[in-house]
Amino acid sequence: MRALLFTAGALLVFGSGKLIAQTAAADSVRAVEAARAQALLRADTVALSRMIAPEFVEISRLGTRRTRADNIRDIASGELKLTAVRYDSLTVQIYGDVAVLQGIADNTGTFRGFPFAGKIRYTRIFVRRDGRWQAVAMQQTSMQ
Repeated sequence: MRALLFTAGALLVFGSGKLIAQTAAADSVRAVEAARAQALLRADTVALSRMIAPEFVEISRLGTRRTRADNIRDIASGELKLTAVRYDSLTVQIYGDVAVLQGIADNTGTFRGFPFAGKIRYTRIFVRRDGRWQAVAMQQTSMQ
């Protein structure tokens, strides 16, 4: 009976430890997403470059394919300027060194001189490398 109780206790502790690790990882992904919002508002391409993997690909709300280089270039040049970035309903699922973040973004700004605003539902996929999360893919869908 003691062996059974010990085993059950060990599983509970192990399970709790795994849940705590999952929660901490999800919180760290949310922190990267919040830092990304601030970097976008400041047009901080150095910070954004650390958060976006070299192979990053985005499918925009208009269905266009955009690379990391496209994003960094447009922000650096001012062609893409965000004036408000708000996130809602964020969820994060952790799969080892991969995280899937889903949520709603309500962004305002200009792209190539044309104003835009509105909500999108999006999925961003992160990979943990060298102890930090980097975005590798994103898909957006307009909610309007």
